[in-house]
Amino acid sequence: MPDSSRAAARPELACIVLSLRDEPGLVRAVGSVLGQSEPLEVVVVNSGGGYPRRRLRAAGLGVPVIDRRRRLYPGAARNLGIEATSAPFVAFLAADCVAEPGWAAARLRSHRAGAQAVAGAITNAFPHSRSACASHLLLHHRRMPGALEDERLLYSLSYERWLFDRFGTFREDLRQDEDTEFNARLGPECTLVWNPRVRIAHLYPDHPLALLRDQWDRGRLRATVSRGTWEPWGPRYTAAGAFRGAHAAVRHVRRVREPDGPGLLRHAAPLLGPALLAYVGGLVSESLRLRLSDHLSYARPRGIRRSSTPRSPVR
Repeated sequence: MPDSSRAAARPELACIVLSLRDEPGLVRAVGSVLGQSEPLEVVVVNSGGGYPRRRLRAAGLGVPVIDRRRRLYPGAARNLGIEATSAPFVAFLAADCVAEPGWAAARLRSHRAGAQAVAGAITNAFPHSRSACASHLLLHHRRMPGALEDERLLYSLSYERWLFDRFGTFREDLRQDEDTEFNARLGPECTLVWNPRVRIAHLYPDHPLALLRDQWDRGRLRATVSRGTWEPWGPRYTAAGAFRGAHAAVRHVRRVREPDGPGLLRHAAPLLGPALLAYVGGLVSESLRLRLSDHLSYARPRGIRRSSTPRSPVR
């Protein structure tokens, strides 16, 4: 239990836990934040259904919950959390992740040292699972604690609150990559640092079938997002990009020191091929479906003139 001085302290860091459809990991995610050594201002933003308040209350976790029955894209959920909090620094945690011990303290050390934005690393919550290791390698090899500096990706950021006043908030119409778009707006005056001690553990699929399903779904999502952003676009190009990405992941991890590198690669190797094929399968199938849908929407039967009056429904 926190002592009276900690309980009375005004939190410097707000943590917004983002949940879609009351995700199974929500209770674990919130518990990991409340267990940090620093006092935090915590709010949960859930959309798309479920009973997050009931589940959190049953687990003895009394935190504010913003619940929207309609599904929100991540940017809209982030913005609701920003509006509902007041701490000078703002961090986000997805409900399929847990904050490792020291996550908040490491962030605050970097912010107090002058960083306006602090990026963190991603670890594997199930390091003994081959499925989880394969997912970790394919999805986040450039965000591991030992990621090489020349290839490292800076995500899982916390921000000084004034940045949202200066550069605006997150776009609410993007299905993903809303943080990438926002980070691109930050000017050179923004001091962004990477702290490998700021770690979140991702709850990757820990069973082969769950891994294949997750990769298939991710492939379908990438096809949907890529349609409006990639040139050229289509199943051939997106599939080729997936294979190039997997090859780059293996090449990168081979160069990373233990335990993030060769040990992870050896453990994950048997499932890398099936996982990649599942991703490409979902990507190609969704790309073809979208291209067919586009073709049909623009096709017009010859010799037939559309009526301007709506037809009565068939009963």
